[in-house]
Amino acid sequence: MTKRYQIMKTCLLTICLYLFISAPLWAKEESSFYALNRQNGLSSNCVLQMTQLNDGRMVIVTDVAIDIYDGQRFSSLAIDTTRWTHLPAYNGATHIFADKHDRLWMKQWGRLFCFNLRTMQQEKADEWHYDDFFIDQEGETWVLKGRQLQNESSGHTIRLPEEPGGVQDVVSYGGDIYIFFESGILAAYKPSGKMLFLSAAYDDNDSQRYRWTSLVVSGPDKHLYQVRTGPGGSILQSFDVVTHQWKQMMTSEKVMHTLTLTPTGILYLTTPEGYLRINPATEDKDVISELHLPDGSKLSTGVNVVFLDREGGIWLGTYNSGVLYTSPLSGLFDTHPLNIKVHPILTTIYLHGLPLQVGVEYDGMKLLEVTPPYTEHLTFNHQQNSLAFQFSTMNYVRPRSTCYRYRFSGNDSDQWHTLSADSIGRLVDDKGVFYLPLVGLSPGNYTLEVMASTNPDRWDTAEIRRINFTINHPWWQSPLAYLLYALVVGGIVALLFWTYRQRLQRRNREAMLLLRIQNLVEQVNQYQHTEAMVVLGPSSETEQSDEEPEPTPQEKEFMALATQLVEQHLTTPQYGVEQLAADLCMERTGLYKKLTALMQQSPVAFIRSIRLHRAAELLRQGGQTIAEVAERTGFNSTSYFSKCFQKEFGCKPSEYTEQ
Repeated sequence: MTKRYQIMKTCLLTICLYLFISAPLWAKEESSFYALNRQNGLSSNCVLQMTQLNDGRMVIVTDVAIDIYDGQRFSSLAIDTTRWTHLPAYNGATHIFADKHDRLWMKQWGRLFCFNLRTMQQEKADEWHYDDFFIDQEGETWVLKGRQLQNESSGHTIRLPEEPGGVQDVVSYGGDIYIFFESGILAAYKPSGKMLFLSAAYDDNDSQRYRWTSLVVSGPDKHLYQVRTGPGGSILQSFDVVTHQWKQMMTSEKVMHTLTLTPTGILYLTTPEGYLRINPATEDKDVISELHLPDGSKLSTGVNVVFLDREGGIWLGTYNSGVLYTSPLSGLFDTHPLNIKVHPILTTIYLHGLPLQVGVEYDGMKLLEVTPPYTEHLTFNHQQNSLAFQFSTMNYVRPRSTCYRYRFSGNDSDQWHTLSADSIGRLVDDKGVFYLPLVGLSPGNYTLEVMASTNPDRWDTAEIRRINFTINHPWWQSPLAYLLYALVVGGIVALLFWTYRQRLQRRNREAMLLLRIQNLVEQVNQYQHTEAMVVLGPSSETEQSDEEPEPTPQEKEFMALATQLVEQHLTTPQYGVEQLAADLCMERTGLYKKLTALMQQSPVAFIRSIRLHRAAELLRQGGQTIAEVAERTGFNSTSYFSKCFQKEFGCKPSEYTEQ
């Protein structure tokens, strides 16, 4: 039993080893292609050109529109042939570029079209006056004006020689700029404009044979590969950037359409009979003239475009069958991790179940200014609080293996959730599309972060897709509303305080009036009593009472001098008993005895009384505030002045001025 088990184990390992080794061979055969055509949403089955955007989406140019494929569906850009600028130096077929500013450029038979990918709108190009237009591998834009080639970002200008003729390609490689001319001559420059060298690919006879078009791709082996066409057919050649040597790889009397290069250095080239796979190192050539389609049929002609995406997948554009796709990873077992680098693409934003569109108003608000793949921040009102976000990736090999991780700041901001097509809830479907609903959100600021991978154990944090959005508070919960609430409450409190103060002042005035009436009554009674005493004469009790003696002239002179000294120093708060005694040439105790005997007041009360009577006089005159009067009469504190004033005169200074 043990021996049989060992034999079975050895056989199984041998089979697995064979499958592992032969997997690249299966991929090389590319036995089956997946089709994307009008039935899948492509605008036309006649494909002219293809390229790939930075986020992985595929751009497919047909004879009627430009289609952008996000992994699940196509979005079309209509071509308005009236919105173009003239390129007099370009006479080739369709050529498409994507720059680093999210714009798509298309050259076609002497015309230049520009499309804004953020808004999916075509831009008018009338104000541009170029002879030709190029975008290099770094996304830098170069414009040709006469014999000057200018970098629009840096402003550096390269002055071109007259002899090589027209410019057909501009390539950035290794920090240098390589310019290919229609005569077959290559010129190398530094970005600053300094020429490095000139090199001719062939003699003058061949320059006439292949003068029409040029297509260049750069390889990892320090080679530039070029396909040229002309009245004499086509030629495929390579240029070694180290040795500056040219090599002719193949020629054909028929047109070679497009060229692409794999990361391993394998060239793919389309021809009217199919496409070629060329190994530059061994010069081996395979002609694939028959393609196997998913429905079991075969396609033997009509391949026009070949393009290699970043995942190694091969895209073929045809004249009448749409787009065909295959991948060198298609033969792997479904349980084997792919480890393909994918990027989450926000394809659709839903509001209450309806997809948002650029420029369309919802409740008077334009919620989307740019398309979802470029959206970074959104603002909604408090009623627009049920949202959904849909993501996809460009995992064409095995979309069901796509995994997602997401983190939502409005829920549990520190926790990542990992999902796949096998997860509970079915938020990821079998096509690798991730649909995340967020229902009944409260007003506030939120951040949604999403990552994608084909291996749940490997995540690239540099590829996190972030969307920030805000749900505004209703107007009655806005900061302005709270400010209004505070103003209303403050106004009510102020009104209540003013009412209370008015009542308090009225009560004080009534009390003062009663006090004056009582004083008047007492004065009348005293006057009547005095008259009665005059008529009847003094009684024995009166004769026996102690009458205060009249002050002597010396005492009057002393009182006048003391009063004058205090009035001279009214504005000096520090002028007190010590200073007054010194000015009168007396001791403090002697001054105290003298004043208490004459005025029944202490020196402190005497000084304060003089200050207060002067203050009362100033208040009657008007024109000064209470604080100013207090300062002029030697009081440091307005509150202390008011307290002393009320004690002296029975009312506050403010009430005294109203009398």
